[in-house]
Formats: sequence, C-alpha cells, structure tokens
Amino acid sequence: MTAPRPSLDLDLIWKAGQGPQKAIDPELFGLLDAIQRTGKLTQATKDVGIPYRQAWGLITAWSERMGQPLVIKEQGRGTTLTALGQRLLWIRERINARLSPHLESAASEIEQELNEILNAPTPALTMYASHDLILAELREFLRARPGPKLDVRFVGSLDSVVALCKGRCEIAGFHIPEGPLGREVLRKYEPWLKPRAQRLVHFVRRSQGLIVAAGNPLGIKTLKDIATKKARFINRQRGSGTHLAFDRMLQDAQIDRAAINGYYTEEFTHLAVAAAIAGGVADAGIGIEAAARKLKMDFIPLFAENYYLLAKRETVERADLQDIVGVLRSDTFKQMAAGIPGYDASRSGEISSVSDVTGGVQA
Repeated sequence: MTAPRPSLDLDLIWKAGQGPQKAIDPELFGLLDAIQRTGKLTQATKDVGIPYRQAWGLITAWSERMGQPLVIKEQGRGTTLTALGQRLLWIRERINARLSPHLESAASEIEQELNEILNAPTPALTMYASHDLILAELREFLRARPGPKLDVRFVGSLDSVVALCKGRCEIAGFHIPEGPLGREVLRKYEPWLKPRAQRLVHFVRRSQGLIVAAGNPLGIKTLKDIATKKARFINRQRGSGTHLAFDRMLQDAQIDRAAINGYYTEEFTHLAVAAAIAGGVADAGIGIEAAARKLKMDFIPLFAENYYLLAKRETVERADLQDIVGVLRSDTFKQMAAGIPGYDASRSGEISSVSDVTGGVQA
C-alpha cells in the first residue's frame, strides 16, 4: 500500500505581556471574535467549544497581562469588546492576511522537499500566481482528494508570468481587466506571452474596485475623490496585476500618484488591504469585492477582470492538468465560486490560445 502524501501547515505564534512575554492561547482570539459577533459570552463559549469558567479565566488572565480589560460585561447588555480587544482582533486579521500567503508558500516548498525524500506519489504542479481567495480554496480542495495537487506560491501577476517563461513554475496565474483598461495593462505582459508555445485556461471572472470603510464615511465614489478628500490610501504591491491596473487608471484620469496619500503604502493581499481599512489604518484601498465583503467593508466597483492560468501547450495537454481543468468545469467548483461575492465561474475551465485572449482584450 502506498503511503499518503504528507502535508504541512505553518502558523504564527503571538506573544504578549507587560513582563516576560507569553504565547497567547489561540482560543483567546476565537473567543474575542465570537463575542464581537454574538455580544454574549455564553454564546461565544458554545461557538468556541470551551466551558464558560475556562473562557472567563482566559479573558481575565490576558486582560491582566495586557494591563487593560479586553471585554466589558454589563448587566442586561451582554458582553462587548473594549477598544483594546477590538484592536487586537483587527491587528491579528491584518497580519494573518499579510503573512498567510508567505507561510503557505513556505509550507509548499517544505512539502516538496519532503516528498522528494519520501518518494511520495502524486507530485504537485508548481504554480506562481497572483493572490486570489478561490485559488486558495481550490488548492485545499485538491489536497483533500486523490489526484493532482497545486503547489501555489503567491507573487505578483507579472512576476508569475515571468517565472513561467524562466522555467521556475509550470503554471502562472494572472489577471487582465476587460475593455480598454485591459488593452493598456496587457502591454506589460506582451513580451512574455508566446501564442505558439502557451495556452490559457480561464479560471474566474472577478470584480475589482475601491474598498472603503463600512458606511463609506468619506463619501468616496471615484479615484479623484481619493485625491481631493486626502483619504489615507493603501495600495497593492508593485508587480501585482491590481497595482498595474491602478497605475493605468490614475494615468487615464490624469491624477498624479503624488496626490494619492498612501500610494507607496502597499499590502501583499486583497484581504490585507481590506483588514487595514477595517482596522482604521486606512480610509480606502483597491482590491477585489470578495475581500471587502468578507470583512463587511463597502465596495465601489471599478472594473471587471478575467483571471487566467497560463502554461506551456504541452503542460495543458498533460493528464494532471487536464484533471484540474475538469475540476474547474465541475458543478462543485462553480458552487464554490457562487458562494463568494464578486466571482463568476461560468467560463471556468475554458482553454484558449494566447492570441484569442489578447485579441479579445485589444478589440
């Protein structure tokens, strides 16, 4: 009998305290999150699955170590988080959103080394890709079933395409806006796109736009509002497809990047952008609708885009990649996408030539 393929996850350890620092119990974050959602400690303990006395002891101990209470209990009004408790939750959300892709990439590299030593079956296809929420879910779905896996390293869109051309990966995930904006952004990719040697698999269609605080307190509606209202902005990292599109939109709107307060403040993922806004670090940012809705932020759509998987023609014809294409065409994947706002999987799994797609953008 063949041994199962090993898998690995890496996580962060949080330490805090006024004196010698101590690792924060993971249950504490779960409790604080449940209290914020329910407003009741009794319900929060049920959601987290720990006894009431243990939960209250955990909160009390960490309130003492932090020097301030994390929650407030009021007769007849339930339990609420203090400003410190809320801030601790949002900091964790932002840091996890920022670092999780790096930890996942590191875990994939370690898995690959272990598999080589153990001669484990079903090697994964190496993929460099722009960050995407459904792609992360797809990777976990493939890990949980027999068959080909994806070893995903999250980098910028342009970096992904370059990595494919330089032989560092088998699949590149990148995205191109629809319409005239896509025509301009495409120029950045054209030197690396080879119509005769490569093929494209349609992954998903996504909605991108401005992420703003709930209720949109600054009344932001356009890119010009970001500049005129001096909103604290948070950008995606250079080399990402979102950053390329944002630069082009600024140019089209004749907005100097110097007028954007925070243009050079960058985050690595869409969720990190949304978490920064949710935590009050910024007023607005650019990202996908799914990230905004996940953290209950408002969203102002700017453009639709298509996310593609790029590979050599012979790679697309291989049985392992064809298996994954079959998953993209399945009802299971379409239902997965339907459950996340801002995604359209109606064309997922379609295979196209590079010239067909670039010609469609240019038309």
